[in-house]
Amino acid sequence: MRHAVFADIHGNLEALQAAIAYAQKQHLSRFLVLGDSVGYGANPNECLEWAFQYATYHVLGNHEAAILQESIRSEFTDWARVAIDWTAEKLHEGLAAKIKDLPYRQIQDTFTLAHGTIHAPERFDYLLDPSKAHNSFLAMQTRVGFVGHSHIPCVFTEKSQESRHLSDGVFQLKKDERYLLNPGSIGQPRDRDTRLSFGIFDGDELTFEIVRLPYDNKTAAQKIRKEGLPKFLADRLL
Repeated sequence: MRHAVFADIHGNLEALQAAIAYAQKQHLSRFLVLGDSVGYGANPNECLEWAFQYATYHVLGNHEAAILQESIRSEFTDWARVAIDWTAEKLHEGLAAKIKDLPYRQIQDTFTLAHGTIHAPERFDYLLDPSKAHNSFLAMQTRVGFVGHSHIPCVFTEKSQESRHLSDGVFQLKKDERYLLNPGSIGQPRDRDTRLSFGIFDGDELTFEIVRLPYDNKTAAQKIRKEGLPKFLADRLL
């Protein structure tokens, strides 16, 4: 069975639509959403509504949590705080209510989902180094774990202790290995590649493909500026 793995959409409707169109052409209908569908971008309602409607599995990101928890907002940078305050005002009441029901972590037969780390999903830490990967492997009971948050497509392995960035293309998984996989960000990549990034996980073939696609980032940036959000949030899409 194949799943499209989406993370960090961040209110970027243009990127989300491009990713969905590609997924549909690949006959993908099962979506894993790793949180942060809102924040930074100008279309939080459309992006979060899509996630609630179409995600097969869906976990809480720190930007969704910040809608409801002032303590999390207080940890944001100034420009991220401006964006989440704006998002909280714009978000439809029904969507804000649904955020309360999102779990920090979800476990399926073969994979586990969280936004930041598997072992402490409620802390929204970045999984960037082998020590945090080790702790997540200890806490994880499945063969594969999916995380987002860093906006960088990457892989950590348990036995071989590999950790590296993943470029676009198919990554073959081994039956006797366990993996932590990050699909990168749809709405705001941070690996010096402005193309959107998401993953395709094939549980039967044991492959994880990183898909990079161009999208109308100029329109996405213009909409951010039009809403009066920090210019930096628009500029880094370009």
